[in-house]
Amino acid sequence: MSFIIFLIIPILLYPNWIAEGYIGRKNYVTSAEEKMNLLEKDRELIILLNSYAVELQDKIDVLRGVAKEFKKNLEEARGREEEYLSNPINRLTLLRQMHEDWEPVEKLMQQPVGQAQIESIMSIHKELPTQNDLNEANHAMFRIIQAYGLEPKDVARGLVDGVQYRGNLSASNCYAMGKFAFKAGNYQMASKWLSVAKDLLMEQPRKYHELIGVTIMDITLLLARSLIANGNIYIARDMLMNDSILSETGNVLSLQFIRNSPRPTINVEPWESALTFNDLCRSASRRQSNKNKPTRLHCRYNTTTSPFLKLAPFRMEELSLDPYIMLYHNVLSDLEIEKLEQMSGPFLERTKVFLAENGTEQIAPSRSADGVWLPHLQTIPEDLEILSQIERRIGDITGLNMRTGGKMQFLKYGFGGHFVPHHDYFDSKTSFLEMAGDRIATVLFYLNNVEHGGATAFPKINLAVPTQKGSALFWHNLDGESYDYDKRTFHGACPLISGNKLVMTRWIYELDQMFLLPTMHPPRSRNFSRSLRNQV
Repeated sequence: MSFIIFLIIPILLYPNWIAEGYIGRKNYVTSAEEKMNLLEKDRELIILLNSYAVELQDKIDVLRGVAKEFKKNLEEARGREEEYLSNPINRLTLLRQMHEDWEPVEKLMQQPVGQAQIESIMSIHKELPTQNDLNEANHAMFRIIQAYGLEPKDVARGLVDGVQYRGNLSASNCYAMGKFAFKAGNYQMASKWLSVAKDLLMEQPRKYHELIGVTIMDITLLLARSLIANGNIYIARDMLMNDSILSETGNVLSLQFIRNSPRPTINVEPWESALTFNDLCRSASRRQSNKNKPTRLHCRYNTTTSPFLKLAPFRMEELSLDPYIMLYHNVLSDLEIEKLEQMSGPFLERTKVFLAENGTEQIAPSRSADGVWLPHLQTIPEDLEILSQIERRIGDITGLNMRTGGKMQFLKYGFGGHFVPHHDYFDSKTSFLEMAGDRIATVLFYLNNVEHGGATAFPKINLAVPTQKGSALFWHNLDGESYDYDKRTFHGACPLISGNKLVMTRWIYELDQMFLLPTMHPPRSRNFSRSLRNQV
């Protein structure tokens, strides 16, 4: 399904939405089945609407035929009314018609039309996307525009980050985006979307948009509020005063808008504060990332981290030596990836984020994906063996012990799916972390090639890694010698523009390495924040 069509069919998560329930809710973002079901429901609704229109047209045709018959007598009497009524036949015809014929006509007019279709539409309506789903779609688009530096006028015609998609956005779509940006407090973005919506409404069917509640006046007033909130007071006042409907009241409205400053009612991620991250996302989407990578980095076969690798080495690409970040190629086979998808698909749920301040996990706007921990309770023995093989492979390529935290997290990102820049280490105290230590390293498997967007970006070291099916990205979150937190491993998942993104993550914990890497040295620089009293 194309990027634009997906947005037109309404579909990230806000803390005040949690009570309305995300777990078990139909997911139009990542579920291919639900997206296909949505198209099928749309097709069914159109069939019902056309069927209703046909019945309505049949009734209209009958009533117009009756009116035509009734009109014959009037046409015959025109200009000679007295002579016409003096004829006893005409007088009887008129009296009988006025008494008898109008009664069944009134009954026909009062008779409901298309009740079966109306009931079917009402039944389907219960299964259609909710306001939360539409907010998700708007939020996803908002996030993509912010991260990739896009212009609403380009997106409206299907041009997204240099890629021309089929389809375009209507005035109502742009108006919805303008309202969302206004509620999110981004008045500059709101002004751009509403200006596009106003222009499009002049070109598109006005009656249709008025029927669905989008009028030129709605757009004009919200555009004026957005302009004033963004500091463009004179532009807004001139626009209101030059409006043919508002005229003199335009100045009064502009004064009211100035006195009543709007307040954001929707919480969105602060993408403006992550400019380096956004730049990396944009370069990665154009396949220009890492163009300034130092020449001392090499691609080679890893034969040293495990005796097994002397027989079957892995292709390793050095992305960074300090901090240590490697990309291993062809780690997973297509068959293994297919098995991972099969064992994960039916159990996917909205992912949660660990909150260190209270030690709980919650759905949060910082991350939008579906996930499941592998293995789960219904994993069959055959699949357990596949996971064990992958686990042994992780040990081979990393050279680390992995006794603790033996589960891997399978994740599926959909339209606009992302994870804001973060560290994988916790730097907090919980019962589990006291037992296992913090996350010393991360292994991130890429399970498919992403169509557009979705790279992994490390803004502190100017590194972006596009997805590559079957590869594994490996990095140390703690310094290998001092075990101090390495803040340079700050990373995030760039918003996904098109398609789905499948990944699987395995975290490795520090206390498992106490006999493998027993020596600890003092911190080597001020970049590391962990104090010696918290060392292993």
